[in-house]
Amino acid sequence: MMKDKKLFLRNLILYGIIGGISAGFDAAVFASLYKGFRIDEFIANIFSVHCGIFLSFFLNSRYNFRKTDKIKKRFTLFYLTGLFGLGLSSLILFLGNLLEVDIFLTKLFSIVFVALVQFFINRLAAFGDRQ
Repeated sequence: MMKDKKLFLRNLILYGIIGGISAGFDAAVFASLYKGFRIDEFIANIFSVHCGIFLSFFLNSRYNFRKTDKIKKRFTLFYLTGLFGLGLSSLILFLGNLLEVDIFLTKLFSIVFVALVQFFINRLAAFGDRQ
């Protein structure tokens, strides 16, 4: 029981660190596309979230959950969870626009909220032992 709690805590902390790295990458790509290249925020968000998904899967599969078997199946589940997160993130951006909240504050909120939701889904689906 204690070992399970330690593993859960370890996974959560590493997921947070990896999520921070991936979110930073997502935010940097978003900012450069939106501010630098003047790409629509929804298009920039789609592209930046995909970049974050790919980086996060690579880092989580290797260094956090240490699951490198069944890579296609795991990636598919992780990617589908990422697409769900993209939809959720886009909804949050849309609502932020409606409420006239700063786009970068809205994006930051969406990154944190979506990451927490995705941790629980990915822990069970993509990196669970039933694969």
